Amino acid sequence: WKGPQTTLALERFRKVCPLKYAHTCSSGTAALHIAVIAAGIGPGDEVITSPITDIGTVIGVIYQQGVPVFADLGAGTYNLDPADVERRITPKTKAIMVVHQIGMPADLDRFLELGRRKKIKVFEDAACALGSRYKGRPIGAHSEMACFSFHPRKVICTGDGGMITTNNAAYAAQLRLLRQHG
Repeated sequence: WKGPQTTLALERFRKVCPLKYAHTCSSGTAALHIAVIAAGIGPGDEVITSPITDIGTVIGVIYQQGVPVFADLGAGTYNLDPADVERRITPKTKAIMVVHQIGMPADLDRFLELGRRKKIKVFEDAACALGSRYKGRPIGAHSEMACFSFHPRKVICTGDGGMITTNNAAYAAQLRLLRQHG
């Protein structure tokens, strides 16, 4: 975690995604899992997300005994439809995990507004979106947390590995512990 190559990777990553805190971890799936834990997802809590994604998007929710809730995609976007996400919110909904498909940013403004209005957390599965931008800012710089992957089929490949980013000091402290088995 503290070797020279990891330090260099973090420095270079921050040039693309300049957030206050960035933590490496073993995979994008691990990044998503620790984001779910940091978001406080527990037994019976619902997380609304995309049905068209890798199992890594939902496995952390399942490990925490949460319930993944799949919303429809927007027409021609491959990303979640904010209107359908809103229809699926219940009293058990604790978070929306926005997935940016094939580098195409989701409508973050609508999801963030929905999260504020309904008092639920919004975080990003940005595994396939490193380097993408939304309204001039890099993906990962909009929500409470964003998770990236360096799997062999991703934009940047390190053989495997992941990154989780936040500007929230409380999340950062918890993520730092969780990335190494808590």
